[in-house]
Amino acid sequence: MRLQPYLAGLAFAVAAPLIQAQETTNVPRAELALSNDTLQAEYIGGGGQLGGGSTSQVTGSFFLSEERDIVLSGGMLFPADVDFGPLSFLFGPRAYAALLDEENNDVLSVSVGAQVRFDISRDNGLALVGHAFYAPDILTFGSADNLTDLSARAEMRFAERLTGFAGMRWFEFDLTEGGGEQTLQEEVFVGAGWRF
Repeated sequence: MRLQPYLAGLAFAVAAPLIQAQETTNVPRAELALSNDTLQAEYIGGGGQLGGGSTSQVTGSFFLSEERDIVLSGGMLFPADVDFGPLSFLFGPRAYAALLDEENNDVLSVSVGAQVRFDISRDNGLALVGHAFYAPDILTFGSADNLTDLSARAEMRFAERLTGFAGMRWFEFDLTEGGGEQTLQEEVFVGAGWRF
């Protein structure tokens, strides 16, 4: 009995969901997230092929708070070359340029961080996603000493191209003057994403 057709079929059955998941995560998409006091629009796209065939991810976002804090950010994330099944990791730099509500309170910072994704059900697009970025004093310029940006969310696909999500974000600067903190967001948010 020839085993090659059966082994090829088994390999395809195991690899197909992983290939589909990789194609889904690399498709460009736009997201809009709203909370009681904030709005963020973000674009996520493929950044090109890396040496092992993995695809990097580029992001660009516009953030606006009720106090008229405006933050532009952009980054590039690279996939970790490890296989944890439904668990995937991206890591890399993200730059922030902020015009804070008080006059002459401008911040430019370069952070490093990671994004973790746990796919609960690929069929429904149900997943838990978290990210953590931190910019130390040496990479933060202007009226702040450092930046912390943390978030966690649950997301689910409602249609072929439409995904909804909800979560919590903690986003703040440690200011140089007075030693205080300026929290831009520390609350629950909801949003939707559209794949192109």
